[in-house]
Amino acid sequence: MNRHHLFVVVLLTTLVLGCTAEEEPTTPPAPAPGEESDAPKPPPLDRIKVDVQNKRIEIEGRFCLKEGILDYLAVTSGGQEYESVIALNCKGSLLHAGLLAMSAVAGPTEEVLEYLRKNPPKDGKLPERTGTPLDVTLEWKLGGESFSVPASRALFNRADRQVQNAGHWVFTGSYFAKDLDDETKEFYMADVDKAIIAVLYMGSAVINFSHDAGNPYDGENPGYEVNKHLVPPQGTPVTIVITPAKKQTED
Repeated sequence: MNRHHLFVVVLLTTLVLGCTAEEEPTTPPAPAPGEESDAPKPPPLDRIKVDVQNKRIEIEGRFCLKEGILDYLAVTSGGQEYESVIALNCKGSLLHAGLLAMSAVAGPTEEVLEYLRKNPPKDGKLPERTGTPLDVTLEWKLGGESFSVPASRALFNRADRQVQNAGHWVFTGSYFAKDLDDETKEFYMADVDKAIIAVLYMGSAVINFSHDAGNPYDGENPGYEVNKHLVPPQGTPVTIVITPAKKQTED
């Protein structure tokens, strides 16, 4: 049994398909007698719904960035929120399990990373992302209005100086890494890095964007930044909806 299939066996036991997944609650240390803790409680990281029959995943989160360059569309809450449009109340392993339950196939991320280690791309471009193509939609409410837009429209292409319209999302699947202190243990890197959906190719992300716009740290033009004309204020609740792609090729 390979490790991706093991995800189904182990993690789907934590998912109530079509309902909100339930995790073991994390109990913070109790305050000392006579004291009240005013530290904000971290959000539960199990706010995911998987509808296998209709092949639809919904994850609760919030907008966490209004302006700036991007590595991610979405991270787990507490991750690199300063380089992500959205912070999600969900771990990558739960999303991975939900995608497998919908019969999505993860790309061979480990093989791609190994290829890159041996063959650094001379032109700066990465290999084509492989895995099941996906549609990602953002849904939120603000000022009495409801919004539902393709996630790519939250990206502003710095080279084209336009909102990103082409491209799709790919279930690349993240990878496992060994514990340096105990090689019998492995970690799922999407959970370690809190990497969910990347726009600058990230091997640890569960989902990557198909369109390579370059690294935003290489100059003023490459990469993506937040489409500040679309994205609502920080803290606005949002739901990310993930379904199989209707159109699986670039425009």
